[in-house]
Amino acid sequence: MKRIIGLILVAVIVLSMLPASLAQEGKIEVVLWNRIFEDWNRKWCEDMVEQFNQDPNQKYFVTQEFVDGAAWDEKVSAARAAGTMPDMFLINYSNLIWNAVDGYIMPLDELIPEEAWADVYDNVLEMITVNGKKYAYPQMLEPAVVMYYRKDLLEEAGLEVPTTWDEFTAAAEKLTTDDMYGATFNYEWSMWGWEHTAAGHWPINDEWSQANVQTQGYVDLLNFIKNLYENEFVPLQPLAGYNDSVRLLGEEAVAMTFSGSWGIAALEVDFPDYVDKIGVAPAPTKDGSPFQTTVGGWTYVVDAKAKQPEGAAAYITWLLGSKPERAGSFFEVANFSKYSPRKSVDEYLTAHTAAKDDERMQIISSQIIPSSIAEPIYAWDISASLLTAIGEVVTGGMSPEEALKNAADAINEFIANNNYAEKKPQ
Repeated sequence: MKRIIGLILVAVIVLSMLPASLAQEGKIEVVLWNRIFEDWNRKWCEDMVEQFNQDPNQKYFVTQEFVDGAAWDEKVSAARAAGTMPDMFLINYSNLIWNAVDGYIMPLDELIPEEAWADVYDNVLEMITVNGKKYAYPQMLEPAVVMYYRKDLLEEAGLEVPTTWDEFTAAAEKLTTDDMYGATFNYEWSMWGWEHTAAGHWPINDEWSQANVQTQGYVDLLNFIKNLYENEFVPLQPLAGYNDSVRLLGEEAVAMTFSGSWGIAALEVDFPDYVDKIGVAPAPTKDGSPFQTTVGGWTYVVDAKAKQPEGAAAYITWLLGSKPERAGSFFEVANFSKYSPRKSVDEYLTAHTAAKDDERMQIISSQIIPSSIAEPIYAWDISASLLTAIGEVVTGGMSPEEALKNAADAINEFIANNNYAEKKPQ
């Protein structure tokens, strides 16, 4: 009997050591390179691959490898040189177009069913479309600009949530006390959404051949910011970095602030007693029209030389483009700090999960995501020129017109020195 038991144990050990391809009963292997994010994110990705691989109706199985972001570029460069790229991998929206025009990824229009595409919000479809073809299937969105405010303080002051610059300025003035600033305004990388909303265009023309920053929209934006600082309705020196500014509400340092959607998760962890007191809303605009925040986030793409493009598309469709409850489970474990690119997933979340009672999630999904836009892909030098212009107005006493003239000169010099018009992807 001991001998039989021993043989059985040996057999179990041998079977457990078989290659994954043999253990999958003739299924076809598809390789995925994922990114290392939060622990909960990794666990969700691991669970999803395990569920897919255990599905007897699938003809493919996925081998998933997690790659640290710091090592990503080097690993990809080496794999492309050696011809060992995976079938599919993750990429963010801002890098998508470069990978598409350089021929590193393939269009997915014909590989993913039409009903999966039809479920994606139109503005998100624009973010993944290059020269008329869809090169990725989106997983999630993170709005870069959300206005956070103390609901109790606005109510005590008899104020409505501001939707225009004038209303925001008036509210910031009324909420400013000896112990608290009415608001905080950090002009950092997040200014993209403010700039495009105010002017209706980027600070460089569509051909990338000339600056396009000396327009009334940019003048008006700089005057709005100047007024906040001159009257000290916002702190002259940042009390926290932009990404971490939501904590200022919990610390009772400010009554209104701006940060990305990720601020919600930080609130729930660090300031649980204040969560119910803090509301969210779109950032104000000059006339109350929708604010166009840029969004970050991640998509799944298929390598241009994938050995199993159909298998990669099958997994992407299963994971992100089919049952709303499956894709929706990601946002549940994310505590609704990230947002869905699919209409049916939002409907599922608000009807069947804790999101139905989550006012912040519903506001961001319905009032912020639909007007969001992709991050610009021009060089950071262009954006830096605008930030310098804001600084010249806020701390240097320069007029918006003078500062924007300096910005235009700097942008045009950058264009000339780098022959930049030829750098735009076609």
